[in-house]
Formats: sequence, C-alpha cells, structure tokens
Amino acid sequence: MPDPVEFARSTAALEQMMRQRSLLSHGLINNAVKLGDILCLCAAGIVASTAPTSVTLLQSLLISLVALYPFRTVSGNRRVYRWDHYQSLARELADLLIGLVAASLVAWLFLRVFHDGTVTTPWLTHWSVTALLCTGALRLSIRLLVRVMQARKVLTHRVAIIGASDEGEAVVRLLQSDRLSGNAYEIVGIFDDRAARRQQNLNGIEVTQGIDALIEFSRRNRVDVIVVALPLLARERIASMLQKLNSIPADILLLMEMNWLNVKEVKLRDVDGYSFLQVARRPLVGSRALIKVIEDYIVATIGVILTSPIMIATAVALKFEGGGPVLFRQRRIGFNNREFDIFKFRSMRIDPYDDGARGTSEDDPRITRVGRFIRKYSIDELPQLFNVLRGEMSVVGPRAHVPNMLVGNQVYYEAVVEYTARHRVKPGITGLAQISGMRGGIHTEERARRSVELDLDYISSWSPWLDIVIMARTLFAGLWGRNVF
Repeated sequence: MPDPVEFARSTAALEQMMRQRSLLSHGLINNAVKLGDILCLCAAGIVASTAPTSVTLLQSLLISLVALYPFRTVSGNRRVYRWDHYQSLARELADLLIGLVAASLVAWLFLRVFHDGTVTTPWLTHWSVTALLCTGALRLSIRLLVRVMQARKVLTHRVAIIGASDEGEAVVRLLQSDRLSGNAYEIVGIFDDRAARRQQNLNGIEVTQGIDALIEFSRRNRVDVIVVALPLLARERIASMLQKLNSIPADILLLMEMNWLNVKEVKLRDVDGYSFLQVARRPLVGSRALIKVIEDYIVATIGVILTSPIMIATAVALKFEGGGPVLFRQRRIGFNNREFDIFKFRSMRIDPYDDGARGTSEDDPRITRVGRFIRKYSIDELPQLFNVLRGEMSVVGPRAHVPNMLVGNQVYYEAVVEYTARHRVKPGITGLAQISGMRGGIHTEERARRSVELDLDYISSWSPWLDIVIMARTLFAGLWGRNVF
C-alpha cells in the first residue's frame, strides 16, 4: 500500500482542481470503482489466457465479461458501490469475496460447456487469483483515497441554513450530531431575512441578516446545500427566497413538504431520519461536471487550432481598418453570478457611454465595414474560445449577458423572474436558445421569456449528446441567417 503522506501530496493538484470545479463527488468515486472492477476482471482474463490451456485470449476476455454480470449484480444488490462501504475494510472485503464467488461460478459453467475439464482448473485458478488481487488492490486504494478526502474535507457538503428559528436550530443540531458520519456536513453560515428580530447565534454560529448576504457569500465561497428551515406559515417568504436563490448552483432543501410548490426538481431527501424537500439541485456535479469540462477543453482547443488562420486574418483586417483595439472586452454575468470579461473581435466603433444594456440592432451605425462582415458569419465570437480555456465559459450554455441587461424598459431579471436560474451553469458561446431562433436582439418580453425557457430546458436535460447536437446545428445552420447581425 502506498504511503498516505506521499499519496496525499501526489493528488494535491488534482484535488485542488476538483474542489474549484465541483467535479469530485460521491457519485464520481462510485463510478470510478465500477469502471475499475470492469478493468480488473478484464485484466484477470488476460492473465488467465496465459495459463497452459487451450483457451484463447479472446475467449478468456469474453468469459470475463460474462462473469462481470453476476459480479456487478451481487455487488449492486449488496449496495457495494456506496460511500459508506469504502470506510469499512472488513465489510468491503466480504462483499468483494461474495461477488467474486458468484462470478467464478458463472465462469466455471462456461468453461465446462465449451471446453473439456482439463482446462477448467488452471484457467479458473489464474483468473480467480488475479481478479481477487486486482479488485482487492483497487478497494484498498479507494479506501486510502477516502481517508485522504475525509481528512482534507474535499467531499464535505458545505451547508448554508436559512432561518434563525426553532426549525433552524433543529437543523444545526442535526448536522452537528455524532450520528452523521465523519465530515459529511459543514455549516458555513446561518442567514435570516429577519435576523435583527431573532437570536444572534444558534449553537455558537453567528446569524447573518439578509438573503442577499447569502448570495454574495456564495459568489466567493463554495456552497453545496442550502437548507430553508422556516415554518410552513412562512410560505410567501419562502417562495420569494426561492426566486432569489435560483442563481446559486446548490441543492436547496426545505424542511417539510409543501403542496403549494410547483418545481420540476422536487423530491424527498432523507438525512438520518429527517425528511427534507429538495426543490433544486446542482445541475452539473461529479461525473457530469467532469465530462462537461473535458468536452469544453477538447472542443475549445481544437477550435482554436482550426480557426487560428481566420482569427489572424480578422485581427490584421481590424488593425488596418483602425478605429480601436482588435479585441473588445466587456463585463458579462457568468456562473454563480460572477462577472468576467468576455472576449470578442471589435465590430463597432468605441462608444464610451454604451454599457451594452440595450444590446445592438441590425442597423446600428457604429458597426464598421469589417465588423458587419465578421458579425454576419459570427467570426466576432471566436475569441470566446479563450474564455472557455480560461474556465469562464462553456462551448454550449446560456448566453452571457451584460449586467442589468434590459428588455424594453425593464431589467431582464425583473421582466422574467426565472432569469437568474440561468447562472447555475457556465454561459456558452452557443446554446439551445441560439439555435432555436433567439439570436439577435431580445427586445420584447415574449422573446425574453422564451429564451429563458430554452436555457432552463437545456440545464435540466443536459447530456453530452445534446451538446453535440447543438454544436452541429450551430456549425451547419446557426452561424448565419437573418437573426445574426
């Protein structure tokens, strides 16, 4: 077994990336163990094929894959792929042996059917011993990883509690109790919109006044779970809070079921016998977040390489045309309401009095000759690939808008109350709304509402395949048209 100190040092950089991007989760660890089991049994098949028998490598691998089914079935029925199992060595090894016995029996049956009895014992011996050693080493490594992760609180759920009431105090006692395993939950703050009229601390934790304070806190600090611990009679306050909290990429739990809620993601969640109503969830976490990040970096890197001649030519043309810098930077709202500078090729003459809140019209006189061409074919958007590589944007996601974007005479988030929920994921260069005709000016409340609906549909139904479809439609149909200017 590797030294725990050296193991911790070698994984520090990876752990830091995971912590920043919310990629590491219990589900991701479980999926890694499942994949590791597949590789271990295949490795056992390769080793068993070297035994002095007539079983070929291909046959050996096929038998291993067949034996994988009972192994996974037994492991699933015994709920082996759960975080708490990795903390008990004796229980883990017992479950592993039971699964391998079932797999070995199936492998033995296949050998007896398709080969004579002389090959059964040597092949099965090689296979069983290798499978036990590989899966055992995997489990010990995962156990070591769990110990390191627990010590560093990497997988600790950071919880913010809303409500300095009796219900809030009950939640604090629950999360601080010895019944909950290890470092599963960490209370990062207690917030209350009426804190001035309530007690100033709960169980030694200071109460902060205002839901806006929680939103601001979440911009600077990771918050995984928000527990709304208010009485049922406060349903109007809770409904108002949920609209504000929509922009925070965290699970939102209510202490009790409320039949007046109409939220798509509502489900019951149990914490040590206490029932909470989950009314929102982090859209991308664990394996899903990892896949999304890998997709973004691969696509953005390939995009920069393939479009670099176009970007160089555009930069040269803009430089010769004059009228300002080649690149245009503008503040936009991104993930978790954080502002960032978006990169675009400058397509208009510089206007120091324009904050971008009203967008751009097709006949805007500030658009330059080169600017009109690059806007027509969406070339001005290409520098956003560098925003993706900087981790500020995704290739596919909701459109990044300027702060206080206007729809008519109203701010966007006031005209469409669901607007801030778009900030639960990174903004994208393209998205479902863009390929559905929502490019160009969003100047009416009807178009604004439809654009937000499409963005929220994308967030709730995200999959790698959906991203591929959106990127393909963008390349072949979405880079030009009457709504592109």
